[in-house]
Amino acid sequence: MRRLAVALGFSGLVLVAGVSLSGCVAVVAGVAAGAAAGTAASVKEGREEDASHSAMAYVGTVIANTVYFPVKVVFAGTGAVTSGLVYVVTLGDSRTTNTVWTTTTGGNYVVTPSMIEGRDFIHFTG
Repeated sequence: MRRLAVALGFSGLVLVAGVSLSGCVAVVAGVAAGAAAGTAASVKEGREEDASHSAMAYVGTVIANTVYFPVKVVFAGTGAVTSGLVYVVTLGDSRTTNTVWTTTTGGNYVVTPSMIEGRDFIHFTG
């Protein structure tokens, strides 16, 4: 729990710094909340082999998710729109459309402490 508190505390610091530097409260708040939620979700997994993360792994997770999560969401959204266009352009070829959809919307949406420590791989695409 202490590690989670450190990670969430750091997330708050990132939020305050981001708001004061950028002035875009909604975007910065959403990114920080997504990063904190990803960290909290990885902590709640409760897998025994992942229970021994360092505090820096949690800090790294929050920092990584601050960048990774918004990029992944934009990539997936663009891929979803593109797969719809592919469906129209190919006159309903579902195999090609499914390939675009799966590649762009699949993969990990949050980085976990295990990924930061090199125990798991980050799969950006599906």
